[in-house]
Amino acid sequence: MRSRVQKITPEKAATLLKANTSNRPLSASLVRTFAEAMRRGDWQVTHQGIAVGADGRLVDGQHRLAAVVEAGVPVEMLVFTDVDADTFDVLDTGRRRNAADVLAIEGEKSTVQLASMVRTVWLYDNRPDGAWSGGSAAVTNHQILETLAANPGLRDAVAVGDQIAAATGMIKSAAGAASYLLGRVNKPKRLEPWFDGIIDGAGLARADPRLRFRNLMLTMARKQAGQVQRRRDTREHVALYVKAFNAWASGEPLAQLRYAPREALPPIAVAR
Repeated sequence: MRSRVQKITPEKAATLLKANTSNRPLSASLVRTFAEAMRRGDWQVTHQGIAVGADGRLVDGQHRLAAVVEAGVPVEMLVFTDVDADTFDVLDTGRRRNAADVLAIEGEKSTVQLASMVRTVWLYDNRPDGAWSGGSAAVTNHQILETLAANPGLRDAVAVGDQIAAATGMIKSAAGAASYLLGRVNKPKRLEPWFDGIIDGAGLARADPRLRFRNLMLTMARKQAGQVQRRRDTREHVALYVKAFNAWASGEPLAQLRYAPREALPPIAVAR
């Protein structure tokens, strides 16, 4: 078996894929994720590449090659040749590193919640009008690390998310990410009454957006815990949170608080 780094053009990738006779079915979402990274220039050479058998048959790497074709750009990859076909049975049997694993390696704490918060911020910034679930909403580990580096305050928002979730039943990662997003455009002092209101709820008028939000979240949490089976949706929680905050920031009473699944997420207001 030999190996070397080669530049794989879309044409070469297509040729290699013609020799793909015994690989598993392609995952369209994984191909799309790889292709997006290639177009952005984020693709890097690693020890994971493509493998070609002595008979010219593709043994491993069909998703990477399909992504090169979809991206339409050449990328460098490690290419193994003269690979024993018997090695196919032991390929990809290990668990892929997820975002929480990567953050743990970087020395972060509360990595599962932090990874979910970082992903939520990336989606809010990059896909405010799109779905946040499914293959089209995949966020790579590289994007997670880049987003955290650009938004270091997310680390401090973990504790805030815990407090809000405990008081309202909101998803922890949605609460932490949304609270951090408020702080990107508002000074901390301006946000204190908002946080106090949704966490405590005492003395708030009936139409106060903080009470509306708090009551809605508690009702949704009770339904989730009871007989009504309803999937908890991070995008929905963030949208309701931002809508309530925007009403409160503008000083307007809130008659009702609703969310339509396909509606665009609103920009965050500046508190008066």
